[in-house]
Amino acid sequence: MQKKGKMKKKLAIIGIDSLESSVILKYRNKLPAFSRLIKESPTFISQSVFPVDTIPAWATIYTGLHPSNHGLLYVYDIFDPNLSNLSKVNFCSLKGITFWDYLSDEKFKVNIIFPMMIYPSWEVNGTMICISPFERRKDWLQTEVDVDCHPLKIFKKYGIENKFKKLSGGFPGYHNLNTWAEQGKNFLANEIDISKKISVNEDWDLFFTYFSELDSIQHRLWRFYDEKDPLYKKNFLDQKIFEYYKIIDNYLTNFIEQFPDVDLIVLSDHGHKIRPYETFNINEYLRDKKIIQGSSFKNKLKLKVKNLLLNIITSFDLEDKVINLTITSSNIAKESKSIYSSSFAFDKTHSFAYMSDFAGIKSYSFGGIEINKSMIQKSDYDSLCNTIIESLLTLKTPDNRNLFLWILKREHFLPGKFSEKIYPDILFELQDDYGTGWDIYSNLFGRSYDHKIASGGHSKNGVILIKSEKNITRDSVHLVDIVPSVLDLFEIEMPREKFDGRSIFGKN
Repeated sequence: MQKKGKMKKKLAIIGIDSLESSVILKYRNKLPAFSRLIKESPTFISQSVFPVDTIPAWATIYTGLHPSNHGLLYVYDIFDPNLSNLSKVNFCSLKGITFWDYLSDEKFKVNIIFPMMIYPSWEVNGTMICISPFERRKDWLQTEVDVDCHPLKIFKKYGIENKFKKLSGGFPGYHNLNTWAEQGKNFLANEIDISKKISVNEDWDLFFTYFSELDSIQHRLWRFYDEKDPLYKKNFLDQKIFEYYKIIDNYLTNFIEQFPDVDLIVLSDHGHKIRPYETFNINEYLRDKKIIQGSSFKNKLKLKVKNLLLNIITSFDLEDKVINLTITSSNIAKESKSIYSSSFAFDKTHSFAYMSDFAGIKSYSFGGIEINKSMIQKSDYDSLCNTIIESLLTLKTPDNRNLFLWILKREHFLPGKFSEKIYPDILFELQDDYGTGWDIYSNLFGRSYDHKIASGGHSKNGVILIKSEKNITRDSVHLVDIVPSVLDLFEIEMPREKFDGRSIFGKN
């Protein structure tokens, strides 16, 4: 690694979880900072990672590596109330390989505020304030999380509490949505205030801050905002999403006025859209093709009862009450997950393949299929994978479109040193308006049971807006390009093969 010469200009990166380009464009005339940045920036859309989720995406932004090469993959699971699976993720594996570590090593001053999932903080040439990803639920509106600082004197210097209140990621209940959203504004305002103080009062060459609240708001309130949503219902909640964009825009306006000569990157990990309402039940398809081994008559009857109960729950808006019951204990949560995903209704041990829950059991358009290698000879692995892929590729939606955008064996999809650890054997993406369904002994096509709870979902197109005098040579940006681009701005040379992306500045 070699530094050509210390850069005179400063760089600020403002990360906003789930920032969506279509919302910005819809309210552009009411969002002056975003409007200005759109005019000045040669870029607007960025491509996210697979699967399109928060933790793997931010790890890619920090490292310049695809998930298959950084290995951090976790999706939040409502059936894991104690976040036991999150505790298995080694976030410390990122220490030393983030863009701020590279700059810090080269003696650039860095201020890193609230980086998503980074906890605890570590020593840098500057300041680091980190929020723990592990929540302590106070009630259905808010949680409490620990805060850590480097150096520790930052706590006292800025009056920062060692615990923050955050929005609860769970479903607060229909009657509490407005109160929940209003509380979120207070939590966001607190984080903005701290970010402002650090940016103004601390010396820095690189300033990075991150805000998470918008993601939760859009997940819960999308159907009140988007008229195209199948369950759209106009009421007093329809402006809540815009109100959060306005708060963020005000922050950006103040930041640009405070630092008019600073290079600025505003980016998100992914975008947001309607979570698919229509579903395709892949396990039912595999069962019909004799790939999944069916279960007993008793379990088939249990499935009918499950579907009846889910229909009653959604019809009478009882979701929050059921969720409250579900997470009262780990055993109940585990059993509830088995029932919801219908995994009890077939024999995994004697099935050749089945749906993977690596990306969660929500109705997203992406997913995977696991091959049960104990059921086949090693020599038959490729043949089984190809048979499944070729069969699924022939399927059409009810309106005669190809149901699958693509299906690939794991080794053909961005292979990396962690691919086998984090990905199932087969990966796929459906049409945007179709999600993975988990019913079995059912119709092939169905509808999502949880759309009222979380009508918003992640979109693979995020936002990247750049204000810089440095020449940008292309407008196509992937999240893996962020680190090499930052290093390029600071004229730090590193081997190109160290990263999966490449700089968007200067010569490539």
